[in-house]
Amino acid sequence: MKIAIIGGGLAGLTAAAYLSKNPETEGTVFERSPQLGGRAFTYEKSGFTLNFGAHAVYGFDRHTLQMMEQELQLHFDSKQVDKRKVVYAKNGVLTPAPLDFVNIMKTDVLTVKEKLRFVAEVAAVIGNVHHLKNYATLGEYLDQAHSSEDVKELWEHLVCSNFFITPEDARQVSGEVIAEYYHNLFLSNRPVNYIIGSWSTITNQLADKIRNNRRWDIAVKEAVEAIDYVDGQFRLKTKTREELIFDQVILAMPIQQAGKLLDSTPWADKLAAYNANSCTEVLVYDVGFNHVVARPFHYISDMDHKVFISDVSATDHTVAPAGGQLLQGIAYLNDTFEDEEQKKRYLDERLQQMEALFDTHYPGWREQAEVKRVSKKAMVSSIKNIHSNQLLPVQLPGTPLFFCGDGCEGKGELAERSFSSGRAAAQRILAERLQLHAVAQ
Repeated sequence: MKIAIIGGGLAGLTAAAYLSKNPETEGTVFERSPQLGGRAFTYEKSGFTLNFGAHAVYGFDRHTLQMMEQELQLHFDSKQVDKRKVVYAKNGVLTPAPLDFVNIMKTDVLTVKEKLRFVAEVAAVIGNVHHLKNYATLGEYLDQAHSSEDVKELWEHLVCSNFFITPEDARQVSGEVIAEYYHNLFLSNRPVNYIIGSWSTITNQLADKIRNNRRWDIAVKEAVEAIDYVDGQFRLKTKTREELIFDQVILAMPIQQAGKLLDSTPWADKLAAYNANSCTEVLVYDVGFNHVVARPFHYISDMDHKVFISDVSATDHTVAPAGGQLLQGIAYLNDTFEDEEQKKRYLDERLQQMEALFDTHYPGWREQAEVKRVSKKAMVSSIKNIHSNQLLPVQLPGTPLFFCGDGCEGKGELAERSFSSGRAAAQRILAERLQLHAVAQ
């Protein structure tokens, strides 16, 4: 069985690594960029490792990566974020983030009565009996809840932080999605971890697994330009090759790109329902110092402006040179504007708010910075997981195609959905192969 995987990001590499373990498969991973990893790409600048995709893993001990580590024999280390050094800023005051029972008791974002209410809500989520799962959206639940405004704001802020979206979008996330996500996260013994060495630690190993099978190939800088389906076989065209024949195709790319690739095919109408999906974008501001600027916190989240700064080097020592420090600021972005001018003003305002947060908590940073990188619109997820959007099935009914990526149905959010959908796509193809063998015999 010959398989084409279009897209060399986390999802495509995961699918290929699983498929290439089977001796009866052969195939090619097509990646249009010069490098693998997709939005999980990293690069070096003046001794600093800058990540296009944050390499944080939420609920590590319950994460798909744990299964992949065993099934694919991956080897990597991770380090947990120190919860005692995570703070919230509200009305100009810093206070411990209520991430566990100890910090809930210490935080000033809730009164004593509100803390008891919030602990009860956390317990209900852990027990899978919270009413939130029965509501279409978080907003509907909060509108009918008898909680205080501070408890409601805290729910919004938690969803903002984990889904990388604004409070308005947080209110549009399905109650069932939130309940399931936090059920796993609250049960986790390792809620927030960083992969030591960034995502490249994982992507390099996945690529090596694929290349270990001589029947598999990875083609970088080779975009697939057209797909045709004739007599049960796929015919692909790239910039350098006219007709490549495969038995199966997995599209491991954002739905926006998949829609363009399939626009002139008989399956275009099957993707129509997903064309209106919006993506999750954030403003990213990386700052590298050649020495450590000591602060009593490693992560500060501004509840008023919905921006945060993370000292990435405090958790992953490999991202900064010896004695150095790498900070990453994130601002959640709206995506509804009347025109491009309004959008430009909004992004400039968010940039100023981010720099103001650096000014407040890292004074003098502008003069001390060795490296600065700003991306005003960095895609975090190809489909924003809100109620009005639809995640793409791994196997789309009415088509012979398979899909995987963070815009597909799968476990968890963001990178985990890429891993889990890539794994699921590979497993389904191999299961179909087994069924065909059984029928033939």
